[in-house]
Amino acid sequence: MKIDDRLREIENQKYRNWQRLIYILRRHLDIWSHKNIRPEWGQMKLSYWPVICNIAAEGSTAMEISRSSMVAKQSMSRTIKELEEKKMITSKPSKDDRRSERLQLTASGKQLIVDANDNVFKLMETYKELVGEKNLETTINTLNKIIEYHESLAMNDDGDNDE
Repeated sequence: MKIDDRLREIENQKYRNWQRLIYILRRHLDIWSHKNIRPEWGQMKLSYWPVICNIAAEGSTAMEISRSSMVAKQSMSRTIKELEEKKMITSKPSKDDRRSERLQLTASGKQLIVDANDNVFKLMETYKELVGEKNLETTINTLNKIIEYHESLAMNDDGDNDE
């Protein structure tokens, strides 16, 4: 098959191209976030969300957040500092390991997460109306299985998580 024919074949499949679909969905969600959540988060940057949303109610270490958010620990340092300056999180020495700090949400950080998620739940209701409850549940389960698959591949790697 000629390369141009192969290229046309790929173009005809663009609405089934996984990378394209995920990228476009992510961009739409970013745009939706700016329109619907932005009033609650004021000066917050979109890059803060993977960090702040992965702080457990009882607090988390930077390493735990790094793993769950897939953000390199080195990249998180500035974000953590900025979130502390914005009074969204605090850090305290870990009870288990004094060399490690435990990050915790402040009252305003907790409220931000609750308010933002209320908007996300409304969006999920819209999705449910759009595709039906069963299809939405199937989509969520399918995406989680795909994520688990990729996480299992990462566990088998050398731990190198370059982007």
